[in-house]
Amino acid sequence: MNSPDPASLQNLNDILLPPPVSWWPLAGGWYVLLGLLLIVAAWFLYRSIQRWYQNRYRRAALHELSAIAKGLQTESKREPYLRQIPALLKRTALSAYPRDEVASLSGDDWHRFLNGTLKTPLFTEAVTGTLDLISYSSGDLDKLDANSVKNLLRVSSAWLKQHQPNERSKDSKET
Repeated sequence: MNSPDPASLQNLNDILLPPPVSWWPLAGGWYVLLGLLLIVAAWFLYRSIQRWYQNRYRRAALHELSAIAKGLQTESKREPYLRQIPALLKRTALSAYPRDEVASLSGDDWHRFLNGTLKTPLFTEAVTGTLDLISYSSGDLDKLDANSVKNLLRVSSAWLKQHQPNERSKDSKET
């Protein structure tokens, strides 16, 4: 079948293809890109762990507030549980802000502080009235209706979740 003519089409052979290019080992640029991605992922992981650790006081306060809310369902123990709400808010504020900014606050100054640490103020006159009654009255708290207490619990929970410690308070706690 082979023709003596070297230019004959019968003398053609199949083209030999090279083997497919391997994915491994990678080119140097891919190693740089993977290294940068690992650094960025490690930084995000570090910041997430740091944020989670810094917010442990919030989780503890929210857990305590839910225990207070459960305790308020028992009518005979209502007053002692109500008295724990203002103390919980103050302790949480002392955990998140410098002592000299928070410890001496009471009344309207305390209410302004609580609203000032939120993007949207939640402590209305009704809520602050309930908070003041619980904080400063020495009498029986039976005159508080269930809606006022429920509203105070809702606003307190929202404050615990949403308050924004300023950068200066974080810096002063670290020193």
